[in-house]
Amino acid sequence: MADPREQADSLKKLIREWGADLVGIADITTDEAKKALSAELKSFSRAISIAIRCRSHDTLRSKSDAEDLSEMMNRYIESNQDVVEKLNQIIKNTCKQLKGNGDRCFCLPPIHTADDRRFVTVLYPLFPHRTAATLSGLGWIGKNGMLINGEYGPNLVWATVLTNADIAAGQPQEQSLCFGCRLCQEMCPAGAILGVNWSRSRGNAAVLDVKACGEQMAKNSGRYGRPVCGVCFMACPMGSRHTRGVR
Repeated sequence: MADPREQADSLKKLIREWGADLVGIADITTDEAKKALSAELKSFSRAISIAIRCRSHDTLRSKSDAEDLSEMMNRYIESNQDVVEKLNQIIKNTCKQLKGNGDRCFCLPPIHTADDRRFVTVLYPLFPHRTAATLSGLGWIGKNGMLINGEYGPNLVWATVLTNADIAAGQPQEQSLCFGCRLCQEMCPAGAILGVNWSRSRGNAAVLDVKACGEQMAKNSGRYGRPVCGVCFMACPMGSRHTRGVR
């Protein structure tokens, strides 16, 4: 019987060869993970968290920069459509590999593709990519409520593959590494960011005033034609410091 650690290392290496920048494996048999899984998915024991970095976004350095928010976000989204397509292909390859080994799997595609009403989209709230990522040790929840990675900040597109494969899981991320940084909080036009450092022990304790955030997006919808913001995303210094292009 193959060693679970060797199996995990071999699979992660293969996924990186397909083009992923980050790969982690989470144990989803824990009480925390089970709370996020629907009954149909509780038979899966591992979540493979996969991410590709995006092209660098414009960085907000002052509140006045946010006047060009719509144009900045549109440039960012359009320049990274190929990243979403690439990630979708990677998770398809991953499922094919797992099934070839006799394992079951279920793909949760990038959130960017969740604008339809396929069955899979209802699973996002039940098992978010952030749950797989933090449990696998790839990141933490920032003060802005976004998934943050130590190298790429929030500048990543994520996908998840659930499986029952006998592969070793990584160590969960236990707390935020945002520490004393308050840039996203200071830049938020809605004052929605509470300045709380996330930790696993706090559970679902709020880091964000969701109502205030939603109201700001609704306000922006009247100006830009759709509910958009992204100020806290573009203000994050961990996202702007990484300037390499996508492979």
